[in-house]
Amino acid sequence: FRLAMSSKKPKRKSGVDKNSTSKAPIIEVDDEYGAWTGSNALIIEPAAKKLKTEKKSVEKPPERKNLVKEKREAKVSKTKLKKLKQIAEKKKKKETQEDLLAQLSQYRLDDKKLEVLASTAHRQDKVKKSRVTEEVDASVVQRPHKVKLRHTLHNKAAVQENYYETDSGSDEEEEEEEGEEETTEAHEEEDEVRKEYEGEAEEEKEEVKEEKEIEKTEEASKVTEYKRIDRPEDEDPDIQIPHVPAPTVSSGWKRIPVIVNREEKIQESRQNLPIFGEEQTIVEAINENVSVIVCGETGSGKTTQIPQMLYEAGYCTEGKLIGVTEPRRVAAVSMARRVGEELGDTQAVSYQIRYEGTKNEKTKILFMTDGVLMKEMSTDISLSKYSVIVIDEAHERSLYSDVLIGLLSRVAPMRAKTQIPLKLVIMSATLRLDDFLRRRLFPAGPPRVLKAEARQFPVTIHFDRKTPQDFMVAAFRKACRIHETLPEGGILIFVPGQKDVQLLMKKLQERYPVKYEEMRDGEKVVRGGKKWMKKKEEEAATATLEELARRGSGPSRREEKEEEEEETGRDGEEEGADAWDGDESEEEEGEGEEEATPLAPPPPNCQPLFCLPLYSLLSSAEQRRVFDDPPEGTRLCVIATNVAETSLTIPGVKYVLDSGYEKRRLFDPVTGVSQFVVARVSQASADQRAGRAGRTGPGHAYRLYSSAVFSEFSKFSRPEIMDKPADQLVLQLKSMNIIKVVNFPFPSTPPCDSLEAAEKRLVLMGALDVGKNAKTGELQSRISPLGKTLITFPLSPSYAKILALAHQQNLLPFAIQLVSVLSVREPLVAVSSLRGNNDEETKGMMTTVLRQRRVWVGKGPSRRLGDLLVLMRAVTESEKVQLDPVACAKMGIRAKAMHEVRKLRVQLTNVVNTSFSSQADAVCDQHLRPPNDREADLLRQMVCCGLADRIARRVDRSMVGGNEEIPKGAYQIQTLEDYVFIDVSSMLYKEEPDWVVFQEIVQINERKCMQSVSAVEGEWLLRLAEPFCHYGEAEKDEEPTFDSEQDAVVESVSVSFGPHRWPLPKTRRPIPMNILMYKHFARLLLAGEIVSSLGEWTSSLLAPPSTMLKSWAKLQKRTDLLLNALVEKDVHSRSRLMEIWETDKSYLLDEYSAWLPEKMHDTVQVAWPPEEK
Repeated sequence: FRLAMSSKKPKRKSGVDKNSTSKAPIIEVDDEYGAWTGSNALIIEPAAKKLKTEKKSVEKPPERKNLVKEKREAKVSKTKLKKLKQIAEKKKKKETQEDLLAQLSQYRLDDKKLEVLASTAHRQDKVKKSRVTEEVDASVVQRPHKVKLRHTLHNKAAVQENYYETDSGSDEEEEEEEGEEETTEAHEEEDEVRKEYEGEAEEEKEEVKEEKEIEKTEEASKVTEYKRIDRPEDEDPDIQIPHVPAPTVSSGWKRIPVIVNREEKIQESRQNLPIFGEEQTIVEAINENVSVIVCGETGSGKTTQIPQMLYEAGYCTEGKLIGVTEPRRVAAVSMARRVGEELGDTQAVSYQIRYEGTKNEKTKILFMTDGVLMKEMSTDISLSKYSVIVIDEAHERSLYSDVLIGLLSRVAPMRAKTQIPLKLVIMSATLRLDDFLRRRLFPAGPPRVLKAEARQFPVTIHFDRKTPQDFMVAAFRKACRIHETLPEGGILIFVPGQKDVQLLMKKLQERYPVKYEEMRDGEKVVRGGKKWMKKKEEEAATATLEELARRGSGPSRREEKEEEEEETGRDGEEEGADAWDGDESEEEEGEGEEEATPLAPPPPNCQPLFCLPLYSLLSSAEQRRVFDDPPEGTRLCVIATNVAETSLTIPGVKYVLDSGYEKRRLFDPVTGVSQFVVARVSQASADQRAGRAGRTGPGHAYRLYSSAVFSEFSKFSRPEIMDKPADQLVLQLKSMNIIKVVNFPFPSTPPCDSLEAAEKRLVLMGALDVGKNAKTGELQSRISPLGKTLITFPLSPSYAKILALAHQQNLLPFAIQLVSVLSVREPLVAVSSLRGNNDEETKGMMTTVLRQRRVWVGKGPSRRLGDLLVLMRAVTESEKVQLDPVACAKMGIRAKAMHEVRKLRVQLTNVVNTSFSSQADAVCDQHLRPPNDREADLLRQMVCCGLADRIARRVDRSMVGGNEEIPKGAYQIQTLEDYVFIDVSSMLYKEEPDWVVFQEIVQINERKCMQSVSAVEGEWLLRLAEPFCHYGEAEKDEEPTFDSEQDAVVESVSVSFGPHRWPLPKTRRPIPMNILMYKHFARLLLAGEIVSSLGEWTSSLLAPPSTMLKSWAKLQKRTDLLLNALVEKDVHSRSRLMEIWETDKSYLLDEYSAWLPEKMHDTVQVAWPPEEK
């Protein structure tokens, strides 16, 4: 039936047929389903009378037409035509704009002439009127941001926020303003015809809007900045939500620009930097915004130039400082020196790091580590001394840089309302912008983002076709190939760790040794270099017959041929390099097969390779060698860890070899276990490494892995704040009255487990007090008096508590020495890392170092101080040899680490002398004697109290049941279920004490080993680590007694320690504060155990003292009177009772007399109050 109906399509009717009024009209639905819908017409039974009376015919429903086409062809108003005409004119003008600019550029004056002339381009521009609530100087009023909201009727094109004028965009800006005025005049006419054309021209409006947005986007792309507006996912895009602009800068501060006269050489080098040409753009952006992010690739010059730009712009007016933070001390010192040289005033640029600084009264620009600024904010949260804070290398995401950004995101808007605002500038080479553009971090509006140009010189990146299995072998072969075949230029090789650096450097030095030869004129020249070859030619040309006879003969034909080959080879090296670069994949295809085959000997005329190491534990003097020129006739080769990724520019580097690995320390903030692993770097780190090749000229970066492997790298490195213990961070924020640390605006919020674990440790330590919020009733932790003391030290709270305890025992010199060496990374050389020329020499070195450390520990009771005593003796012994690197290396001591220890000791001594009021000031004695047995015992107790969360117990293998096999020497710690062990190099490895305290746990292969171990006694834990103890129920067989030492009523209870409930000896502890405690106190008072003089009347009592504990005690009036009197005055100790008797002599006289016969009342009254015998 349906097929039959659909084959004959019914005709459309224009109205009601007069001849068929009795039939039901067919109303067709105008849709897009064709025959199917035609066969299913809706039939409505009409009322006949109503149809007869209708005079007007029903209009014919519109046929299915292309409505979109009709709307496009609809007639538009004059206003619309005018708008479209304007758009067409703008497009036409824009097409010819580039040609006009190209023609005008040939008539452009020199920059020096332009600086002398005064601009008249905007002299007659109209100034927009704005309401000013207070009188300010018109010369310093800054133009606020133009924020355009969507109009409900007229959808104008979106205007980019924080857009600022440039010379190339001034004409377009004027035309936009004229267009806005014309649009405003046409609003009235448009309102009259809006209803008529609202439905027909809606799509056309959208097209006009899109065209305007495209034009705006093209114009905005000329300016290297953008700003993102966050919108929640559930937010309707059509809802008109006004954007809250960032606070404008206070207009009351007049900055006085500074003119700097630089040397021509320095000025030329500055002009070659990409960021130099963006000075006006950057300074204007900082002037108009509270927060600015500058993304500049490696080599753009942002670190050295932006502070100078701000200095010249007058941000040091009225003695204000420009602060620049660096994540590393080396970068802070080197950048301060460089900027000082460029400014021509080293006094105006200073640095301040943890132990030293050059800050003076003339300082204008201060480079510092982020920890120094964080410490300053703890005393001056608003940073009143500064006008600009620059956070450099923000992409490294160090712990303190993230916290500083979170704090300054709140401080800068507050300072913007004051007379002198504070600017926040975040600089980075590769930045994860999403983390810094969230409204949670910048609620007043996202910061302005400026993007500088790429690196100064191009860098060609080459991937291996196949990722090698051994990256060390691949790095060695690639370095040899570059050195032997490619043109001159330094080589920078990135490997994971220190051992890899030393191994690769040793292999390269053996293959390309640097040998010196003394020439005839007495000068020593590197053998094989150009100068050596030239000297040889000169000597051969001027040699006498006797000299030739003495040497046998002149240069042989073979040597001349080799020299010719070398000359022709050098001329064709560049061509060979290009061929190799272009056919990289083909060259690398078979390299994996060649790894097993030995390399051919180097060419006879191959120049030597001058190899230098670079890693964090290297001394500062050795690190600075990479900045010096290599010996003439050699090629520089630096083998480095990831310390060379950022902040350092090694001159002359043209080739970079990236192994793609780094040695990373993984830390579990909850368990405290750390592990050093060799892991893949992030894509951002790989780009940073490649950028090292383009700092001083075009370069090449050779990645020893395939592009497929690179695509699997994480985009960015994991922020440091995610993998570090947060104890010191939480205490620092609590000291700033930030109660809920979880709600702090971190760029990357650390795991809640880490913050909760840190807060729990601080509560157990006593640095935080837990209480209820008066308004909400929630439990909150606030900093305690002890916490305020601990925060004054630049140490971990655990180590700071050791100093606080040492002050009470007059052991500050020993405690300062101990915590200083514990705070420095790897002060001693690990025995397992010692290496000699052969196995026998290596074994001898290990034996010598271990024997020396056993001598330092001794054989007395002080030996139980263990590895901590070894560290203290190492400090003393290194001071005896004046920190000589060679002498320290023989003893297994790192001289560089001991320099850090010395500086930290001086700093802590100064802090102690200013913080604690003591009769004898602490002195930093470089030749401090070893502690005696008593002092060593007290130091162990202090360490036990400070590191109570790091106490371990030896597992008794005989007490463990079941089939579980317990390894020998296994220990249990509080935060892990797995077993841990004492490191084999520890002085307590063979003794295996029952209880030990350790500094940290490091996983070595499959074992978790405790480092820096010291023995403790189990009975100390009840007194020194009481918050970690768990008390059981009181013994029912034993009655509570009074303890004179504790001055309290105590009961015998069972005790366990830690989450594993390790059993401890039974102890007597005070009874909880309840009514039962007052009853026991009354019983003991009547028995004469609290005040002994009352014991003589105990035998005369009308009832035994134990009556106070009976269930029927309330039936007797005297028991109730005595109990109420004690509760009313809160008397539960002897000291409290004596204190009341001093003011009220008759206290408890009547209550006590009720327990005695009436004949004794006069005697008791005369002797009252009783005295303690």
